[in-house]
Amino acid sequence: MPRPRAFAIHLIVSATIFLIFLGIMFFVWYPSPYFEINGGWNVLRILAGVDVVLGPLLTLIVFKPDKPSLKFDMSMIVLAQLVALLYGATIIYQQRPAFTVFGVDRFSSVAAKEVDFEKLKFPELQRIAGIGPLLAQARPPDDPKLRRDIMFGVLMEGQKDLEFRAEFYEPYRPELEHLRARSVDLAKIAALDAQAKQAIDAFLKHQGGRLEDYFYLPLRGKNKDIVMVLSSNDGMPVGYISINPWISDYTGAR
Repeated sequence: MPRPRAFAIHLIVSATIFLIFLGIMFFVWYPSPYFEINGGWNVLRILAGVDVVLGPLLTLIVFKPDKPSLKFDMSMIVLAQLVALLYGATIIYQQRPAFTVFGVDRFSSVAAKEVDFEKLKFPELQRIAGIGPLLAQARPPDDPKLRRDIMFGVLMEGQKDLEFRAEFYEPYRPELEHLRARSVDLAKIAALDAQAKQAIDAFLKHQGGRLEDYFYLPLRGKNKDIVMVLSSNDGMPVGYISINPWISDYTGAR
């Protein structure tokens, strides 16, 4: 087999495997917008470099049909690619969003590695596999002393907030008046930032309806916060707007 053909075959096979992995990642583990807000690009770039670029390139360099050690060399190249893919996939899988948790005035994307699944109390929140994160809400305990202890631990000792403590998770049951009271003022954001206004207008054009037909709550991610859009009829998510939800961050905000 000529060297260019071996390179082309290796490149096609590597790219196909990598595209299958991307499909699983983007459509199962990180459905939109979770890869955007949680990051992972650095790991993905390394995987692409090793599996799609470096592997076939090494084949182009070392492949010689009559080389005695050809099988060994090619085996080592493929093995290195598989190790890199499995290692990167493990990291990305562990960091996948397992829950989108509502707490007081915002939603938080919580990675699987941050959840103690054994402490989940509701069967609805326990699953082996599925597409994307489950919706949940973190409800403070009824005991006033325990609530104070948790608040003190978060503020003074750096303990995990309720959104990251599975023992306080319960199925998401939206309270419309509470969501309405906590909704972000997108009209004010639109007045402060032209790009944000374009994103808001684009969402309304695509989704239909008026600005007041929805509730807008922050969705916190590992690397980026955006706006989650909820139906004002039932409080369930209908989409998102990729803009900063914190009005205080905008120039001219008071």
